[in-house]
Amino acid sequence: MISVLLPSRGRPQSLIDSIGSLRAMADDPDRLELLVAADPDDPDTAAAARASRAHCWTAPERYGYHRLHEYVNRLARQASGQWLLLWNDDARMLTTGWDTVTEQAPPGVLWPSHNDSPLLNIFPIAHRSIIEAIGHVSLSPHCDSWLQDVATAAGTHHRIPVGILHDRHDLTGGHDDQTWREAQAGYRTTDYHSPEMVALRRRDTEVLKERRVASASGIQFPLSE
Repeated sequence: MISVLLPSRGRPQSLIDSIGSLRAMADDPDRLELLVAADPDDPDTAAAARASRAHCWTAPERYGYHRLHEYVNRLARQASGQWLLLWNDDARMLTTGWDTVTEQAPPGVLWPSHNDSPLLNIFPIAHRSIIEAIGHVSLSPHCDSWLQDVATAAGTHHRIPVGILHDRHDLTGGHDDQTWREAQAGYRTTDYHSPEMVALRRRDTEVLKERRVASASGIQFPLSE
């Protein structure tokens, strides 16, 4: 199973369309686990998730974009899939059979192609063993960058032939709404390159490196709590 981690706000129809694209392009839609996070003041998102047959977790309070990782980490703890996809309500899957491509990939963090910066893995797909080993998806709201940087440094970052459209306002002109404006105002409040954050990513990298060495030696490496 592939678990899709999808925090959403204020875009009920776009959420429905986004989930629909994942299912429509999958070889086996039944092996997708859709996990949506909604804010307590946004009942329309929760209703759209239910209409899309997705599981919806409502946060105890609105975390906002500067705490995006708290939504994602909570959804990851609920996930039961072998792979975890970080997804957006303004994203659309383009590749038929993307779920089969994912399941045939080596364990690590997978890098689909998209229309954002070619240097960034905006929609990482992380093997469950990666998340269990480090104990979280990210400790920063820049969840995609966290996984990319840690996996690259550990040698477990792999490109896959899967295409995604990111229908974001600065990329396509789409979704010029309050959610977009709030994201721009709040997403960069954590200093991703602070000494504290750098040290924490280094710790995650070392955990994954140790795990790779243990796996290559046939040793059972214990997962972090």
